[in-house]
Amino acid sequence: MKNYKILFDVGANFGTHSLDKIKNTNDWICFAFEPTPKLVQHLLNQSKHFSDRYYVLPYAISDFNGTSDFHIAGQADWGCSSLLEFSHNLSETWPGRTDFKVTETINVKVITLQKFIEELCPIKISHIDYFHCDTQGSDLKVLKGLGQYINLIEEGVVEAANKEDILYFGQNTAIETGKYLQKHKFITYKYSNDCFNNEVNINFKKEK
Repeated sequence: MKNYKILFDVGANFGTHSLDKIKNTNDWICFAFEPTPKLVQHLLNQSKHFSDRYYVLPYAISDFNGTSDFHIAGQADWGCSSLLEFSHNLSETWPGRTDFKVTETINVKVITLQKFIEELCPIKISHIDYFHCDTQGSDLKVLKGLGQYINLIEEGVVEAANKEDILYFGQNTAIETGKYLQKHKFITYKYSNDCFNNEVNINFKKEK
């Protein structure tokens, strides 16, 4: 097999962070994890000419294997759907946002990335060149669910909350997520991803 670069897109949504890379280059393979049925179909439609390099996996990713309720927020860009429940008083902490509403709750299969790599992946994963994760509150659980395979990641980005429960009950915070990444020998830097500074993206890169 050609020496492809590997991209994990966890919480792929509409494929904003992965489809263009596959369409515009020939040296990447992407594993796109997305549990929302409508978005799964979108990803399959958009990647049908690249199905040998773009794998759509209809799972929610966390730190356990099983099933769980998945809360779909089917408004705007569908980007607020989560395994977690919305916090209270969102009109105060996120003024002007109208898309923080559950429109449907479904039961989905949940797996760890350790299980995926060891049992379900169609190719052998010896490295992960880029790791994009946005699971709306569960990103630290996703990292923990990699187990020892977190060491395969070269660089990536995850999302975290600047304040506890700022959008979802039990979501991962920037402090604990940063500490976990640093413990595993990643250099981190963060920047706010919303105008209220409620959440941040944490970019990380393996120490050389």
